[in-house]
Order: sequence, then structure tokens, then C-alpha cells
Amino acid sequence: MNIKSRLSLVLVLSAFLACVSGFSAAATEVELYRNTVVVSLNANNKEQSEAVQSAFKETLIRVSGIKSITESPDIVDALNVGDRYLSSFRFVESSEFFTNVLGEKIPTKAMILEFDKKLVNDLLIANGLPVWGEKRPEVLIWLADRVNNQDHILADSETGEVAETILANAQQRGIPIVLPIMDLTDTLSISFSDVYGLFSSDIQSASERYAPEAILAGRLTGEGDSYKADWLMLFKGERIRLPTVSGTLDEVTEQGFDMVAQRLSEQYAFVLDANQIGAVSVKIQDVQNAQTLAAIESYLQSINMITQLTLSSLSESAVVFDVEISGDRNQFSDLLALDKKLIPLLETTLEAQLDNELLFMWQP
Repeated sequence: MNIKSRLSLVLVLSAFLACVSGFSAAATEVELYRNTVVVSLNANNKEQSEAVQSAFKETLIRVSGIKSITESPDIVDALNVGDRYLSSFRFVESSEFFTNVLGEKIPTKAMILEFDKKLVNDLLIANGLPVWGEKRPEVLIWLADRVNNQDHILADSETGEVAETILANAQQRGIPIVLPIMDLTDTLSISFSDVYGLFSSDIQSASERYAPEAILAGRLTGEGDSYKADWLMLFKGERIRLPTVSGTLDEVTEQGFDMVAQRLSEQYAFVLDANQIGAVSVKIQDVQNAQTLAAIESYLQSINMITQLTLSSLSESAVVFDVEISGDRNQFSDLLALDKKLIPLLETTLEAQLDNELLFMWQP
């Protein structure tokens, strides 16, 4: 059974706290194929077409995680006919106003655009580009900003220009984020100087209570329309540094999230490549009934990295699936770990290890 592209539409992008006393990292389901674009109330066909193209470009970047894909000739051609990839669109009221060259306020309306999931995914797959599913790891943000000569660590309860810019860029790239609550525990664990200095050991130590899959730390300086930022990503033992970037607040923030999205896409996205097809056995213990078996099979079919799934054996104690994946075993294990539905168990027999078998317990 081929399941090359099974990405669900989900309407939620949020970061949440698991409980009062602690936090638990998990995959968050992200909306990938819907965009909202504001146009003038009396927008002509040209303005609406440009809005569709802009929204389609943003969608392709969000689904793939790679900003540079829009430089591909085939993708450029597709952008010119973005309306062909729409499944629906509608207009709703907007409270925003544009300002024309005469300084007059122009009323607007919002276009809500739904792009067809299958057409978008097929376009990326046909061009050998990644498709990053809607289940994405949460990223903890530590940002020390020295804006207008005020030292400050961004916290989750805040509003304001910096907070709104961080959230907007995260949503644009489809990255679920968590901001520190900066309670007494946080303030005792880490200082402004620790974050501003991008001291990775201090940042990782203070991050333990949040149990994030990845961390993005940054320092921000500036005022008016001129900002500078340095970004550091901590992920799976890696320390990825982005040299100082300059520009508007949105520009310097965007570059930090570009780095994060690209690295996470490399880790979790699916690329259909015949040269990267691998085989692995997935064994799940203690499958008690047909309902559980059906739930497990349905779940595995939803994993976009799996290109073929075959039930290999079924016994009273376990079920085994032979799985073809586009990627390697470690990437596959990381993808499963996001959902926490298949809990990995340690395989103690040498035979199982040599057979490239992964052992799990089902967690409904």
C-alpha cells in the first residue's frame, strides 16, 4: 500500500503548558495550507492574483521548511499559476486600512485561501523537495532584547511589537513555540546576561523544566527601524550559530526562524528519493485486540515518511510490520518520538538488533 503523502489539515498552532508543576514537550499540530491575505476593498484582478501568489509562496515554504525552494524554476512556474492549487477562497471583513500615496486611508478586506493539500504535496514531491508534516516539535524561545536601552527577557504573557513579531514569524513558518514564563524558578535559573551572552550550558540548564525538542536563543538590539540580532539553535547536541544579522525587526527575526525551520525540516521532513529508501521492522508488543491493531495500522499509515507498510506477523504477544521509509532509521525513530504513541523499548536480543528491528509499546 503506497502512502507517500498523508498530511492532515489541522487548525491549531499553539504552545501550551502541560501542568502547573512541570512541562512536557510534544508534537503540536500546525495549520499548513490556509493563509489569510489583506487586500484593498476594491481590489482588481491583478491585486488579487498577486495576493494568491504571495500566499502560495508562503504555503510552499511552510510545508517544506525551506525558504530557498522558491528559487527552483519549476516552483517559480507553479507560483505564476498559484490559483490552480487553490481548493477554496472567500472574503471576510477586515479592520485594517492601507494608506495610499496621497496619505488617504483605504478600507480593506481579507482573503482566506485554502490550498489543496494533495496538489501542494505532489508538486513538492515531484521536484524532489521535502514535505514536512503537520505534527511539529515545539521550540523554546529565549530572547534577551536590549531595545531602547532596556534589558529584558521575553516572557510568554507579553504583548508588544517584539512578542507579536516573534509569534507572527513562528506562525508563518509553521513552528510551534514556547516562551518561558519567567516566574521565580526561571529568574533564579537564568539571568539576562546568560541569555544575552548566548551561553549554551546555562540556557540548556534553564530549559530542562520545559523539556523542549529544540531551543532558539537570541539577543536583540536596536530602536526604530534598525535592529541587530544574533541567533543560536540548540538541537540534538548541535550548537548552530547564525552570525549577526541586521535589518528591520521583522527581517532579523525571520532569519532566526529560517534557520530553525530548515534544520527541523532536515530532521523530520519526508523526501521521496529512490536512493534513500530503507527497510525496517516495527514490532509492537502487547497488542490485545483487533481494535488496537487497527489503531496502530492507521497511525503508521499517517506517517508521511513511510512509503510502504506490510503486516508481517501477528501473535498473541506482538505484531510486526515491515516498513519501507524514505530516509534513515534514526530519522524515522525521531519522527515517531514526536507523537509519543509508540513508546520505544530496549531490544535485548542480538538477533533483533541485527534484523534492523525497532521494538515499541503502544500508547493510545
